[in-house]
Amino acid sequence: MNFKSQSVRALAICAAAIPAFAQAQSVSPWLPIPGSGTVSVGYVGQSADAAYIGSTQLPVSAITGGAASKYKRSSYGVNFNYGISDTLAVDGTLARGNTKVGAADNDSGLLDTVVGLNWRVLDEYENRSAPTITLRFSAIFAGDYDGAKLAALGKDANGYSLAAIVGRQFSPKVRAWGGIGFENRGRGVPNALSYDANIAFQVVPALDLTAGYASKKYDGSLDIGGAGFTPAAFQRVKEEREVFKLGASYAIAGNQSIGVSLAKVIGGRNTVKDDRVFGVNYSFGF
Repeated sequence: MNFKSQSVRALAICAAAIPAFAQAQSVSPWLPIPGSGTVSVGYVGQSADAAYIGSTQLPVSAITGGAASKYKRSSYGVNFNYGISDTLAVDGTLARGNTKVGAADNDSGLLDTVVGLNWRVLDEYENRSAPTITLRFSAIFAGDYDGAKLAALGKDANGYSLAAIVGRQFSPKVRAWGGIGFENRGRGVPNALSYDANIAFQVVPALDLTAGYASKKYDGSLDIGGAGFTPAAFQRVKEEREVFKLGASYAIAGNQSIGVSLAKVIGGRNTVKDDRVFGVNYSFGF
């Protein structure tokens, strides 16, 4: 196996070490080697004492009239990616989740299923003066939860997303990547623009630490509780989330790793202000 193959395989397995269905997720520009891939299973737990109603932060207890003091969400699922060719890869995510807001509201069900196609248009290993650039198309299939409620697990609408991801391995120990994405859904859900930036450091040969920032903003005009809002319009509000995240992945074998992540919502609008988003998973490369 040459240097490029070793590096790409390691990057692909490390990238899979963060649960792909986490709300603080990011997508890597580095693709699996053709004919190889990764399967990951993981769990994500979230909790919050407050939420943004419009741009105003309020305690969950005030929002629910005392019926609840905390928002809790948990999800578990599986993610895979596979290298079709030197420049194409496919991936998919399937997960279930549940939310609970005390006696005020709850929900459970299949989360949105996402199937993505990734096309690498520029390879830093072939052109050392350039970064790796990957274009991504994803199809989004709505889950079976109820989107018209405070405890909704998602937007409850089919759609698609487009993204461009740029990355660079500056040395064997340091790499950085980030991207910008556009999301379109049906059922009146506003379009969304997202972007993220990440950096990773190899502490020792088996251990990587990462840090990142992610933002997603829906361009709607409704605020929760504002003019024109009804409970049926939860999916159509002007939702915004800013997240800071930390992660670690440890290679327990040449083709296996375990990963943990911790994230926090640092800004938002019409969304839950998660104090903690904790994820853990196991990845197997083949």
